[in-house]
Amino acid sequence: MWNSSPTSPFELPITLTSPVSGPVPLPRIVERWTVPRSNFVHKKSKENFERITIRRLVQIKDGNPEAVQAWLAFLRKHAFYGVGMKANVWEHDNLDAGKSMDKSLPEVEKTLAPHLSLFGHRQDNSAKQSIFDTLQSDRFAERKNI
Repeated sequence: MWNSSPTSPFELPITLTSPVSGPVPLPRIVERWTVPRSNFVHKKSKENFERITIRRLVQIKDGNPEAVQAWLAFLRKHAFYGVGMKANVWEHDNLDAGKSMDKSLPEVEKTLAPHLSLFGHRQDNSAKQSIFDTLQSDRFAERKNI
């Protein structure tokens, strides 16, 4: 039995390429609930439940973004059952990020056009006309006279 986090074997591949600090143990979160076992005769009998969340912090500094993404994909693929993982990834970019985003905007719009065309108002008013036709039909005209 090792004296580290259960995911230590999975943390090894990234250490070969990037400076890593951790795993640093963070405070445990203990949640406890007490609920009645029954709602009538056995109401005084209670049952206790407890959930303990054990957290670890691993920091990768100055890592190659592709290597970090590959490592996170590896962790997601080989995750233990009942173990949740969360990653906060920060990337540094140059000050001209807005200009580069403006350059790539037409390509993004072209890619998203088929999906975005499904939202919003319809180009034709056929549905609107069919509603008026239905309201003016003989069946609804009879109901108006009642």
